Amino acid sequence: MISKALSEILDKYLLEKQKKFAGNEFASFVRRSSSELIKPTLGNLADSFLFKSSSGQMNTWADVPWIAVMDPDVTTSTQSGYDVVYLFSVDMKRVYLSLNQGVTYIRQELGKKNTLKELSRRAAFIRERVTEYKEFFSDDPINLSSNLSKSERPELYEPGHAFGKEYLADNLPSEEVLLNDLKNILELYLSLTHRGGLDTELSGSDYEPDFTKDNDLEERRRYVKHRRIERNSKNAREVKKIRGYICEACGFDFESFYGKISFNKKNEKFIEAHHLVPLSNLPEGKPLMFNAKEDFRVLCSNCHRMVHRKNPPYTIEELKSLIKI
Repeated sequence: MISKALSEILDKYLLEKQKKFAGNEFASFVRRSSSELIKPTLGNLADSFLFKSSSGQMNTWADVPWIAVMDPDVTTSTQSGYDVVYLFSVDMKRVYLSLNQGVTYIRQELGKKNTLKELSRRAAFIRERVTEYKEFFSDDPINLSSNLSKSERPELYEPGHAFGKEYLADNLPSEEVLLNDLKNILELYLSLTHRGGLDTELSGSDYEPDFTKDNDLEERRRYVKHRRIERNSKNAREVKKIRGYICEACGFDFESFYGKISFNKKNEKFIEAHHLVPLSNLPEGKPLMFNAKEDFRVLCSNCHRMVHRKNPPYTIEELKSLIKI
C-alpha cells in the first residue's frame, strides 16, 4: 500500500536515522518499499516502469529519502532524465509526489549555480509541454526544508520539481486518493515522454494523434508503447538494414532529395520505422519479439504521421491508395 510506505517513512525515519546505516532493517524497508508496496498497487500499469527507492548510500543516511517510478525509455537511474518520485522533507513533516529531474549528472556538468537555473528552466518547459497537469496538480514550489541539510541535494531537488502534490505527515489522504494521484501523474509522465520529453526540437501536442486525446490511460499507454517500439534505435537500425531507406508508401528517398544532410554521424540515411502490429494486439506485461522484415515497414516522416491519423493505423496499402501524386 502506498499509504503504508509513506506513513512508515514519515513516522520512523528520523529515529532510525540516529542508528547505524549498515545493516539497518528500516533502511532495507525503504529500499524495498518501491517494489513491494508501490509497484503492486498499479497492476498491469506497473509493467511499463522501473521502481527504485533509497534511504542513502555509502553507509550514510540520506537527508531526503525517495521512492521513484521511472520510464526505462527515459532513464534507468534517478541521476539523470526525469521521473515520478516521492520526496520526503528533511524534517519528515511533508512528502511530495513530484514529477522531478535527475540532478547528479547535470550538477557535474554545470556546477551548482547554473544547475539550479537549468533545473528551473526545464521544469517550466515540462509544464508547458503537458499543460493538463493543472487539472490535478500544483506547480507551487516544494519545501524540503533544505536549510536543515548539509547536503546540497535537497536544494537541487526543489527547482527540479515541475508539478505534483504535497502530503502532510499528520494528514495523509486515503489510499484511494494516493493511488489516483499516482496514476494521474504517471499518465502525464507518459504524455510528456510521448510529446518529446525535454527535447525542444519535437513539437508538443502535435506529436500525439487526435484519437488518443480522449481515450483512457490504458489506450494511450498502448499507443506510447507502440511509438517506443518504433523509436527504439536497435529495432529501427535492424529494420532499415533489411527494408532499406526509401519510403514504402510514397517512394520518397531522403538521400536523393537532401543529399549529405540525410545521413547521421554513423553514416546512416534517414527514414522512420513503422510497426505494423495494431495497438490492441500488443501483449501486456510480456517480452516483445519482433521480426524486422515482417513486422515493420519504412516510411518517410509525412507518411508515418499520416498512417497514425486513425486507430488502428492505416495499412500501407490503404495509405498508398490515398496518396495523390
